Amino acid sequence: MTGKALRIAGIAFFAALCLFGQAAAYNWYAPNSFDEVKTTSPDYQLVYQLCRDGKAPGYTADFFSRSLSRYELAGIMKSILDHEKALTDEEKEQVLAVAKRYERELEALGYKKKEKRRPPRLSITHDARVRVNDGGDADARVRIGGTWHIGKDTDIEGRGNASLS
Repeated sequence: MTGKALRIAGIAFFAALCLFGQAAAYNWYAPNSFDEVKTTSPDYQLVYQLCRDGKAPGYTADFFSRSLSRYELAGIMKSILDHEKALTDEEKEQVLAVAKRYERELEALGYKKKEKRRPPRLSITHDARVRVNDGGDADARVRIGGTWHIGKDTDIEGRGNASLS
């Protein structure tokens, strides 16, 4: 091949890679949000049971008179998760397990997991002051402190300051 032919072949290969490379990056095994959920699915059965028990505000068992997509089922789960205080511990555990499988749909619906907020492992406090007197004299002070939270009841604290006159 000549140099020109190699260049054209390279450009054609690059163009094909750009066009078809995205298709190769798609996860063919990822569930589609609009796939129908089988009525025999344990996820479907759990959500249906909770609706029958009145634990999904805004939904009744009549909503299940037709087939549901993953997205619709996730919408009902979001309602259940938003009112999780009505659930028993066992039901909450089951719903959270199902929610992991529907995480993408729940995220699209605006649901965010409630995570316990831990105190920071290390917190640093500081302040600084500069004073200038009428006579042109100046002084400065810097204070810094830190707290390292090691355990539930164990902290290490340190403080320091520096003054300039």
